[in-house]
Amino acid sequence: MSKINQELNKGIRHSLIGKYSLYLLQIASLSILARLFTPEDFGTLAALQVLILFFQLLATSGLAPAIIHQQAISANQRDGIFTATLIIGISLTLLFIYLTPILANWLHLTNVNLLTYVLALNVFFSALAMLPLASLQKDTKFIIIGKAEIFAEIMALIVCILLYFLGLGVVALAIKLLVTPVGRFVFYYRFSAQTEIGQAKFGTQIASVLPLLAMAKFQLGFNILNFFSRNLDTLLVAKYFGVMTVGFYEKTYQIMRYPLQLFTFAINPALQPVLTRYKSQPDIIFSAYYQLIYKLAVLGILTASIIFWYADDIIFILFGSQWLAVSELLKILALSIPVQMVLSSTGGVYQAMGATKEMFYCGVFSSIVNVSAIILGVYTGEMTILCISLVVAFIINYFQCFYVLHYCVFKIKRLKSFILLSLLVLISLVNLSFESNSKIPHDSFSVINSIYNIANAVLPIAIVAALVFFLHRKIKF
Repeated sequence: MSKINQELNKGIRHSLIGKYSLYLLQIASLSILARLFTPEDFGTLAALQVLILFFQLLATSGLAPAIIHQQAISANQRDGIFTATLIIGISLTLLFIYLTPILANWLHLTNVNLLTYVLALNVFFSALAMLPLASLQKDTKFIIIGKAEIFAEIMALIVCILLYFLGLGVVALAIKLLVTPVGRFVFYYRFSAQTEIGQAKFGTQIASVLPLLAMAKFQLGFNILNFFSRNLDTLLVAKYFGVMTVGFYEKTYQIMRYPLQLFTFAINPALQPVLTRYKSQPDIIFSAYYQLIYKLAVLGILTASIIFWYADDIIFILFGSQWLAVSELLKILALSIPVQMVLSSTGGVYQAMGATKEMFYCGVFSSIVNVSAIILGVYTGEMTILCISLVVAFIINYFQCFYVLHYCVFKIKRLKSFILLSLLVLISLVNLSFESNSKIPHDSFSVINSIYNIANAVLPIAIVAALVFFLHRKIKF
């Protein structure tokens, strides 16, 4: 096994341990809260949370990948950057307080004044936590990061449940969103003392942040475009379909994203720190990356098949019977999981190669495609068409993103590996789309139907296994 593969495996293994522990806790937390709060409560918060996520994105300003990309950062530079994040956090918090009532009025949401101030503090602490988190990521201390996030999640869940029983309603959910970043900041800051960058203090060299912004500007631009293309649907559904519908839609999307969190999002933090060490050797990165994403494609097919055939059971177990209306939407969005799992992994490669400019251009293209799909779905007034449009958009973005990755970043024109990858990620979509027209009754408790469903879940995996075997025997990277 090559050195880069050994380093990747170690980093990914540590990242998976930390992330998986957190995700199991979050699933348990969500299962509890979904039974305490109504779809309307989640819908109201989901609409406002779009604004929170946007300000969190601005708060980091794309600086974390830029910090990880640096060979070394002095103590004075570190302290100056930390002071800059404080200034950014205060500025964005005040802007959030000003803009939230405007958004709430446009969405016809009422009684959000208290929520505004609670959620504003979320933005502030997210900005302040950026540098301590980046220092831990740079040293690949993912198990420590996982411990910090688990502690913060437990604290937030306990506070939320206590406030719910005190009768605060949706405010209890909002305070959970506040306690989480506060807890994370406290733990990140404490553990950052063990990193190469060290524990930050407030310093005077605020200008130290300017060189990082040169790289971060394209990262920030990409993040903003990606944010709007991925969250515009939530706002428009809230505006034109109502908060109950957006509550159902948000839960559907959340379930679909679980596999991405369990695999791709857990792996991504390990990609940039390791691959950056080989940024002058694109052939090595190309080979190691493709070996990784073939495995992601296989996992994506397996996950998509299971979610598609057992959507009702998954929703009932996680959220209860009041959420079963999202089943059909979940089946549609599940078709995009293999493509998304592979596509979501590309960010770490672009960042490791210092190709944030190319990543930004990909973001422009994908934003246009995604927004067009969302507008089409909202215009038709059908949630199923909206979900189908998003699946098509993800497929288009996949082909465009890998074209840029091959020809502009790796500068490698070999397409055999990419063609096989494309076959892998599209197999489950074609198979499930065809099988969904079957005449066999879909009774979750039917023995015959259960055997039939399992067969359909296993078939794509058998095909994938054969293709992967062919890959290792016949295709050279």
